[in-house]
Amino acid sequence: MTMLTFPALVIRECDYAENDKLITLLTAERGKITVCAKGAKSLRNKDMACSQLLCYSEFTVRERGGYYTLSEASLIRQFFGLGRSLERNAVGSYVAEVTAEVCVENSDESEMLSLALNTLHMLSETDREPDLIKAVFELRCAAVTGFCPELSGCAICGKEDGRSYLDVMNGRLVCSACFNPEPGEAGAEELATARIILPLTEGLLNAMRYVVSCPPKRIFSFSVAEEEREDFSRVCEKYLINQLERSFPTLEFYHRIKAMSL
Repeated sequence: MTMLTFPALVIRECDYAENDKLITLLTAERGKITVCAKGAKSLRNKDMACSQLLCYSEFTVRERGGYYTLSEASLIRQFFGLGRSLERNAVGSYVAEVTAEVCVENSDESEMLSLALNTLHMLSETDREPDLIKAVFELRCAAVTGFCPELSGCAICGKEDGRSYLDVMNGRLVCSACFNPEPGEAGAEELATARIILPLTEGLLNAMRYVVSCPPKRIFSFSVAEEEREDFSRVCEKYLINQLERSFPTLEFYHRIKAMSL
């Protein structure tokens, strides 16, 4: 039996037996780890708070034969501000679900852990719009996990002309000169929807370039023009969802909450 101690973020929890839970932890150096937290559902359990979703704690676990059991935990950070609104809470849950999907075991996940913690901090402690925070997380997540779009120039001619299109499925840019439907075919906007090719203004493209290339601690240190925020959010979400080839229940819940608030 080996004892291990590490800081980790709880990114998934599920009931196991009468009073136990299985919690999935995201660690920097060991990647994703599933741990059995015995008695964690009991209000009298000293580790109950630390085993809740989105709590960041220092965990000590016992490892035997590839299985992990929680020995003790000490809370480092709990993002209470997520409770300020259903939208912020929903985005936080979405961050956890995406992170659990893209991270793997026995891998260096320090960048994804940093991204998740920074995103949760922004949701909990700032007044930035949840939609914008979500969009930054989605695009940076794609970059960190190997799905970074090629945004340096048109994939066909290499040029920029101020108006570009994002080829979502292929992760590349196409300039307006190269994106030229034949006469008689559908117009650009209609064709874009059918082929998942999204129009980008110069401002949106610059914002995307910043998010995928800036230092990790600076990913939220920029602004998007108010009239372009909705488009920025839509582009980032469509890109990540299509690259991962799946949707998420937490994302669908977030959109239902947004629709109710309109």
